[in-house]
Amino acid sequence: YPLCALPPTTMVALSCTGTGERVCLSAEGFGNRQCFLESIADKNIPPDLSQCVFVIEQALSVRALQEIISSNDAEAGKGLGSGHKTLLYGNAILLRHSNSDMYLACLSSSSSNDKLAFDVGLQEQSEGEACWWTVHPASKQRSEGEKVRVGDDVIFVSVATERYLQATKENSQSIVNASFHVTQWNVSPFGTGLSRLKNQPCVFGNDVLRFTHAGDECLTIPSSWSLESSETNIIVYEGGSVMQQARSLWRLELARTKWAGGYINWYHPMRIRHITTGLYLGVKEDSNDLCLLPKEEATLAATCFYLREVKDDNKVILEDKDLEVIGVPNVRYDDVTVIAQHMETGFWLSYKAYQVKKKNVGLVEEKRLLLHEEGRMDDGCEFARSQDEEARTARVIRKCSALFNSFIVGLEVMINSKSTETFLQDCNLTEMVGSLDDLNNYFVQPEDDLSHEDRQKFLKALRNRQDLFQEEGI
Repeated sequence: YPLCALPPTTMVALSCTGTGERVCLSAEGFGNRQCFLESIADKNIPPDLSQCVFVIEQALSVRALQEIISSNDAEAGKGLGSGHKTLLYGNAILLRHSNSDMYLACLSSSSSNDKLAFDVGLQEQSEGEACWWTVHPASKQRSEGEKVRVGDDVIFVSVATERYLQATKENSQSIVNASFHVTQWNVSPFGTGLSRLKNQPCVFGNDVLRFTHAGDECLTIPSSWSLESSETNIIVYEGGSVMQQARSLWRLELARTKWAGGYINWYHPMRIRHITTGLYLGVKEDSNDLCLLPKEEATLAATCFYLREVKDDNKVILEDKDLEVIGVPNVRYDDVTVIAQHMETGFWLSYKAYQVKKKNVGLVEEKRLLLHEEGRMDDGCEFARSQDEEARTARVIRKCSALFNSFIVGLEVMINSKSTETFLQDCNLTEMVGSLDDLNNYFVQPEDDLSHEDRQKFLKALRNRQDLFQEEGI
C-alpha cells in the first residue's frame, strides 16, 4: 500500500525498537511542544495512539524544497501544494501531528546529554527548513526513487540540521531527538483520508463520540464521580444537559496498533476510553459493576469489548490477520444499533435501575451500568458523533485537570513538609507555564478587524469552550 502525500492523505504512526522495546513517536501539543515515546510493547497496557498519529501533508523533491525556501516570493509559497501524489524515497516531507495540527520539527533547543543533538517537537508554522524531513530506505530491498509503502522501515533526516530522527534511552528514560545516530522507524498504517472522505457517516477507530440510549439519555459518569471508592466510581445512563457536556464523551480505541484508525467492525476487540478522565471502561475482578480503570489496570481481560448486531451465544474470536486490516464500512452514526459484549466473560453491557435520593430533588431513578449474562431487551445503543471542537476541548480539560490537581497536591505536600525538593520533582513547572500560556490563547477574545459574521462564529466557539470547562468544574 503506497503512502499518499496529497489530500486525501495517509495517517501513520512511526514506531521503532531503538530503546529496547517497541515504542511510537508521540506528542501532545497543548502545554508541551516536546515529542516523547509511547510504549506499545505490552498489550495489557493501552497506548494513547491518538497522540501518535501523523499526516503526511507534503512531499517534494529536495531540489524543489530548496527553491521554495530560498525564494522570498510570496507566490512561491502558494505553489507548495504541487508536490508528489505518492511519497518516494529521497523526498522531503512535512508531517502534521493530527491532534494538535502542528508540524513535526527539529527544534533549536538541546535538553539531552548529547550536546550535538537537538530536541524534536512540534511547531505551529511550517515555514523554513525546521519542519522538513527527508525519507530514506533502511532496507536493501528499497532504493531512492521507489515508492514508500506502509510497513516499510525508513530513516528520517532533518533537512535543517542533517541529523537523524533518533529514539534512545538516557538515564533509564526513553527520549527522542535529532542526532548523528541512526534509528530505523517503521511506518505503521493508522488510517486513510480516502476511507474517511468516502464514508463520512461511518464510525472509525479513535473517534470521539457519545453512546445514546433510548433516544433521550447517554452513557456518562455522574457529576459526583470519583475514583476513590466503588460507590463513587460508577457509570450511568443519564439524560438532559449532560448530552451536551464533556463528561459524556468517549473514544473507541481498537486493541491493535496496525490500522487502529480503520473502520469499527463487528467482533473487533476495542477499549472504550472516557475522554475527560483518560480512564477506561471495564470491570474489576470478582465484580460485574462497570467502572473506570487507570491505564495500569486496563488489561485486555478487564476492558476489552466488541460490538454485536444481535444477542446470541456465538463467541467469535478473530485471528490477528483478520483484525489488522482497515475493515469494512458497516457501523454508522445515528443509524445502526449496537450491543456491546465484554470479551472475557461474554456478558452484555446492561444496566440496573436504582432509586436514589438527590438533594433538592427527592427520589430519582438512576441507571447504573453493569455486565449481565442475559441483559435487557433495550441494551442496544446508537453512536452520536461529537464535534471536533468539543472533542479537542475535552482533551484540554483532561490535561488541565490532571496538571492542576498534581500542582495543588504538590503545594500541599510542600507546605506540610516545608521542603521544595519533592515539589520540584513531582510537578513539571515548565509544562504548567506552557499550559497557562496555551489556555490564554485558547480563550483569547476575537480581534477587532474581524467581520461581523466571523466575529459571531468566533464568539460562539469561545462560549462553547467556556461552558464545557465550567460544567467540568475547572
